[in-house]
Amino acid sequence: MTQSRVLATSLFADIVGYTDLMQRDEASALEKLDQFKSSLEREVSAHSGEIIQYFGDGCLVIFSSALAAISCARKLQEQCGQKDDLPVRIGLHLGDVIRKDDNVYGDSVNIASRIESMGIPNSILLSDSIRNSIKNHPELRFQLLGNYEFKNVSEPMAVYALDCDQLKIPDSASITGKLAAKDQKRRAGWQRLLVPVLAALAILLIGYNVLKPDSEPKEEIESSIAVLPFTNLSQDSDQDYLTAGFTSEVNHQLSKIESLSVVSQTITQQLVSQQKSSPEIAEELDVNYILEGTMQSAGERTRLITNLTRMTDNKLIWSEEFDLSEINLIDAQIQVSTGIAEKLPLNVSEQKISQIQKIPTSNLLAYEFYLKALDRFHDFTWFSELKYNETTIRYLEQAISHDPNFAQAYALLAEIYIGASTIWGANFEELSNKSIEYAKKAIQNDSLLPDPYIVIGKYERIKGIDTWRNWVNRALEIDPKTGLFEYYSDYYSKGDIINAFDYAALIIKRDPKSPRGYFALATIHSDLGNFERSLEIWKHFLDKGLENQYILGNILNDYRSTSETDNAIALIENLVAPRDSLIGSYEMGVAHFFARNWKEAEPYYVARDYLDMDYALILHNTGRESSAHKFFEDAIERRNASILEGPWPQRDLSRIYAARGDFEK
Repeated sequence: MTQSRVLATSLFADIVGYTDLMQRDEASALEKLDQFKSSLEREVSAHSGEIIQYFGDGCLVIFSSALAAISCARKLQEQCGQKDDLPVRIGLHLGDVIRKDDNVYGDSVNIASRIESMGIPNSILLSDSIRNSIKNHPELRFQLLGNYEFKNVSEPMAVYALDCDQLKIPDSASITGKLAAKDQKRRAGWQRLLVPVLAALAILLIGYNVLKPDSEPKEEIESSIAVLPFTNLSQDSDQDYLTAGFTSEVNHQLSKIESLSVVSQTITQQLVSQQKSSPEIAEELDVNYILEGTMQSAGERTRLITNLTRMTDNKLIWSEEFDLSEINLIDAQIQVSTGIAEKLPLNVSEQKISQIQKIPTSNLLAYEFYLKALDRFHDFTWFSELKYNETTIRYLEQAISHDPNFAQAYALLAEIYIGASTIWGANFEELSNKSIEYAKKAIQNDSLLPDPYIVIGKYERIKGIDTWRNWVNRALEIDPKTGLFEYYSDYYSKGDIINAFDYAALIIKRDPKSPRGYFALATIHSDLGNFERSLEIWKHFLDKGLENQYILGNILNDYRSTSETDNAIALIENLVAPRDSLIGSYEMGVAHFFARNWKEAEPYYVARDYLDMDYALILHNTGRESSAHKFFEDAIERRNASILEGPWPQRDLSRIYAARGDFEK
């Protein structure tokens, strides 16, 4: 007996409902089985595969090429599912198999079988290992179904559906198959246990993230880095934007590496401003590498020095000095990003290296304006009003005026405008159309930037256009750490907390240092009434110095929900009102509103011209019924005309009708 271990793609295919068909009409069932086998043998042979074994109406096939396996699966479904009306489902997984004589064995085969069992007629499902090996083929699109636990498989696995060729995609909320018993039960019967189970899962999830710096080391991403703001040692303070922008760009380029976890630039800036040392920052952020640098001008010469330190033993592992009179700033940034990617113990593909080494613009003046924009830009722009990014926009427009083909500048403008378009009271159509215009220009000039695809996907999701997933999936193919927040937002907006939670967890698993996953998790906790847990997460970021409107607003919401109005008012007085009187007046009004201090609340609403349903309730509770009626009617009309999907407009309407005493409605 000969035995060997080889890397192969295992493909399982079977006819859905064949047993029932056999019982109803044996002749028809046998005819369909012959059709299936004929198509299978023809396509497997054409794609250099090998049929290992038939199992009744199913079959195991192996391929030496993942791309050949996918091509074969597509041809099979084209023939069976769309021409012969055969309800076939297919599952694939790439991994080691043991060849023994004429058969194959191993976990890889078992996983492919379990993935196939989750499918529906005319679907092709695949594991993350398959997707990673073929993701650079733009004609192939994938939709993430979620993370699943399989029987006798130690770790949960991400499962994707191929989303092209008119293939069917299973509803992730109703998937069944050869799942582990607890996963099967969780997805089939969680509705009545929603609150306690999600709370328990969230507590477990928090146990391994950065909110617990003394927890066990994470295995998902072994290398993590914080890029500290480079220091300007020159007397010229105008050069500050160069060092700050250069830092942000290096941080952004490193974030493209899948196997590297990079801390948000906003967080590192806040910690440095608190005068903390590099070892203290590394310990607080739970990172094992720190990149620091300086820039100093003397006469016509500017010197850039970078140092990469491994914090586990405080050893300098890479240092480089650049003379910017001999090498321009663009080339220096590329060399720094590439040097780090090569020095760290990372598995970085040649394509990813080529992306990092790509010259963003040949115009140095355009690049300097872009760096100025990055200096003024913060990475939480997805919930910022336009006024907070006016300077950033001006610099980006100047960058584009010097280089009309500057893709990264267009991409950043698109991100700013789509974020501003979703703020309450903004002109969504005007701002989002501008965003789409910039996003398309970015893609036209560089098709490998993920952010413009996310922008278009977000726009289409808000508008209810079915193709939004195609755009987001394209971004995920380029960078698996991007785009997942849109899937979370889609499920969350529809009130599907189970799937929203899964995507929040997946964001954190893919990128443990990204705040978005934790923001999503905190929001879910708050909706479930776990205010202590959500406040813990929000306050963690507040302690890091992230005093932005989104975080403060959520903390205030949690305070209001727990009737901690004194804490809410103190927070507004200490952090909100001194920085922004408009936001402060709004938040103070809402704080008094929830405290039922109607007369104290009213002047703040009037000052902000925020005359919506809360203001109607103030009028209602102070005896001015005719005025209250007018504002209630206006609020109802706005909700009925809202483009937002999901339960939120209906939730507001229920509150309005309840306040008016129309409880049945």
